Amino acid sequence: MPGRALAGVRIIDLAEVWAGPFGASLLGDMGADVVKVESFPRRSLTRPLVPDARVADGPGPVYERVTAQIQGNRNKRNVALDIRSPAGAGAFRRLLASSDVLVEGFASGSIQRAGFGWEVVRDVNPRITMISMPAWGVRGPYAGYVALGSQVEATAGHTLARGGGREVEEIPGTVATDASAPLAVVFASLLALRRRERTGRGSYIDLSHAEAFSWYLAGQLGSWTLAGRLPAATGNASPHAVPHGCYPAEREGGSARWVALAAESDRQWAGLASVLGRPEWARDGHPWASIPGRLRAREEIDREVSAWTSRRTRLEAVDELQAAGVIAAPVAEPSAMLPSPQLQARGWFHPVEQPYLGTRLLPGFLWRMEPDGARYARPSALVGEHNAEILSELGYSLADIEGLRAVHAAGERYDEETEALTSGS
Repeated sequence: MPGRALAGVRIIDLAEVWAGPFGASLLGDMGADVVKVESFPRRSLTRPLVPDARVADGPGPVYERVTAQIQGNRNKRNVALDIRSPAGAGAFRRLLASSDVLVEGFASGSIQRAGFGWEVVRDVNPRITMISMPAWGVRGPYAGYVALGSQVEATAGHTLARGGGREVEEIPGTVATDASAPLAVVFASLLALRRRERTGRGSYIDLSHAEAFSWYLAGQLGSWTLAGRLPAATGNASPHAVPHGCYPAEREGGSARWVALAAESDRQWAGLASVLGRPEWARDGHPWASIPGRLRAREEIDREVSAWTSRRTRLEAVDELQAAGVIAAPVAEPSAMLPSPQLQARGWFHPVEQPYLGTRLLPGFLWRMEPDGARYARPSALVGEHNAEILSELGYSLADIEGLRAVHAAGERYDEETEALTSGS
C-alpha cells in the first residue's frame, strides 16, 4: 500500500508530459486515489507510435515504453476517454462528481473549448478544486500560447543564467521547470483541501509555471530590480568565492570525471589548503588567506586545485575534501547514480515490475514520512488499463463500457486507425 496521509482523496490527472502528471504522482505517493484521464483517441506527447530517443528497448507497443511516461505516472489508475465526445464527456462528468482535485495542464483556453472550464466543473461538483497550469498562466497577453519546459526557462531567464558566456544556441536545454512545478501542484492541492475543510467549497487555482519557476532565480532577479545590477554569466564559478567550480578528477574507464568543489569561507579554505599540502596558503600574511585575495588569484588557484584533483578518483577526492570540511561532491552521470553509496544505503532506487520492460530500477520518493511512507503501489499504467474498473465504479455496466469503446469514446490502445480519428479534431 502507498502512504495513507491522503487516503480517501481522489485526484483527476488531466495533464500531460511531466509537470502536472508528476505532481499528481506525488499526491498518489501519499495515498490519494489518482485517476489519470488519458487523451483518446488523440495521443499525448509522451505516447509516440514510432520509436524515438525517449523509448526504451523491449517488446510491446512503442507508446508503453516511453521513459517520461513511465517515470512520471506511478501510483495511478488509468482511464482513456475522449472527453470532447458526448459519451466520453458524460463519463468524465461522473468522474468529476466523485473527485476532490482536477489537475489540467493544457494551453489557456483549451479546457474551455473541450467543454470543461471552471464554471462547468464547479456546477458538476462545488466541492472540487481545479488547478489549471498553462506555462504562463490562464490570463494575460500569452493566453493560449503553447510551450514546453524549455520555453518557460527561456522566459524566466534561466537559459541565459546558466549560459556561462556561451552563445544562446549553444546552451543545452533542460527541464528544470518541469521538475519544480510538481511541487507547486502538491502545495496548491493541499492548501485547497485545507480551505475546503473550513468552507465546504472547492477552489480554482491559476498556476503559472513561469511565475512559480521565477522564484528559483530570485537572487538574480533581485540584483536587477533592487540594485540595477545585471549578474555576469560566470558558468560554474562564483563571483563571491574561490575556488568554486568543477575540477577534473582521474579518468575512469577512459572517460573524463569531475568533482564539484567550493571553499566559501576562510575556514573551508584552510581545510582545502591543508588537504593540498600547502597550509601556509591560509595563514595570515599570505595573499590567498583572505577572500578578496583569492578572488584576485582565481586562475592560479584553479590550476592548483585541478592539479590535485586530477591525481585522484572523484570519490577519493570527495572523501578527503569532506573530511577537511570542504564543500565537495562527485559530478555524476546517470549511470553513476545507480551504484552511489548514499542512494544505495537509503534504498532510493526501487525495483519495479513494468509491463513490457520487466523489472527496472526506478527513482524513489521526494520525502520519507513515518509511519506510512510512500511506496510503489502501482507502476505506470497502460493506456486505459483501468477503464472497466473505473467506469464500473461510476455506474457503467459492461454493455455500457462496450458501447463507449464502439464509438471510440474510450479505448485501450493507440494505432493508425485511432490516429486517423483525430485528423479532423
